[in-house]
Amino acid sequence: MNWEVLTTAPDQLIAESWCGLIRAAGIECRLQPGDAVGFMGVSVFPVRLIVHQADVELAQSVLDSYVAEDESQEDFESGNTEPDDPQSI
Repeated sequence: MNWEVLTTAPDQLIAESWCGLIRAAGIECRLQPGDAVGFMGVSVFPVRLIVHQADVELAQSVLDSYVAEDESQEDFESGNTEPDDPQSI
């Protein structure tokens, strides 16, 4: 199977989190350092998430739903908008 870069996270901690979400959806995900051969400790540099080529669309939808949900919650907490579902409060 061919691996394809799904996205690039700003650092290793976020990359690990995103990859965990993707794995929880049953999709194999790996991390690839953006500018090094391997990690030595926790990287503060960009990290690529790679998935099987056949899983790119599904993995992207998993990330998109997480990011949209996270942004919606941040907007609500900052008072910029009301929640999508008022009963969820």
